Amino acid sequence: MKTQPTGRPISTGNCAFCKAEIAKNKMMQHLKSCKQRLATIATHEEKSQVTKTRLFHILAEGQYNPQYWLHFEVVASEPLWSLDDFLKDMWIDDLDHLSGFTINGTDYSADYPDEFFPLNDVEYPKEVEEVEISEEEKEKKTRELIDEIISTFTAESASYLGIPLNPAPLSAEWIVEIKKPHSVNELVTFLKEEQARLTKETKIVRRDNQDISPEVERSRYFSLYYQKLIVEALLEAIEDRSMGVSLESVLKIGQKFSYVYDYGSSTYIKLRVIAEREGIVPNKKKSVQLLARNNAYEFPCTICGKPATTVAMGYFTNSIADSVFCTQCANKHIKESGMLPITNSPRAGVL
Repeated sequence: MKTQPTGRPISTGNCAFCKAEIAKNKMMQHLKSCKQRLATIATHEEKSQVTKTRLFHILAEGQYNPQYWLHFEVVASEPLWSLDDFLKDMWIDDLDHLSGFTINGTDYSADYPDEFFPLNDVEYPKEVEEVEISEEEKEKKTRELIDEIISTFTAESASYLGIPLNPAPLSAEWIVEIKKPHSVNELVTFLKEEQARLTKETKIVRRDNQDISPEVERSRYFSLYYQKLIVEALLEAIEDRSMGVSLESVLKIGQKFSYVYDYGSSTYIKLRVIAEREGIVPNKKKSVQLLARNNAYEFPCTICGKPATTVAMGYFTNSIADSVFCTQCANKHIKESGMLPITNSPRAGVL
């Protein structure tokens, strides 16, 4: 395989269907028109009696070393767990550390408890195994929670919490809007939209306050400030931030998100939903199908330029190309830092 002495490595990979070697920036287009892939899809749809399901096409790549990448399809109704397991299977050797996703500013991890509807997770004896909280009960509990949180941020309650007193009452129209009947999922969607709007409007108030009086500016700012506190408190209480949340409830085409494995010596992965389609899952036991993967890149030794075989062990957040050595140079370098074999993974160099 060719090496590149300077600049970012040129990355190529193989299509999982036709095995052709394609440049990273052309792989997406290739997968759209690959004859073997299209024939495989047609065969599955012709022979299968199973109803088509929604599939996400996702690109994953190392945040600091994007020459490591994967194209894959995943069933949209699957939980984040499936994506977590797939990334570990492809790129992580040890599985002893925590991991998590950040999507649209929200962190989803394995250790996040579901405290809003804890009854959903209780293991009952078999005779009452079917007991669940109905949607009506959930909506009622949601409305009660909204009332409780709004009352917490009134001027009387907020003073002892150390929150600045609100000089302007919360908009009655806004309170009515937030109290409208919502399912939990609908309310989460509404709150996230409100969170984005409030963040944007707060910036505008701070920037465009030359033509308004200090009193009006202060009133506008605190109104937005209190609304944002309520939105954040409600999201914290009702949003499912575990890895049990379904992909389709948090992802859409064009959505960029991230993944981290190990919160100490971390490996950071960038992901993006680049397409979706209705299709048949080839293997019911595998909800994620690999479409293409990068080929292992041959790095030049940072000292002599010969093919590198090892990488300096460390928690670097720069390019791996700055920390690789051939065997001979590594023997000289090993006194300063431990060395690890170069692997085809963005976790290369991390023990």
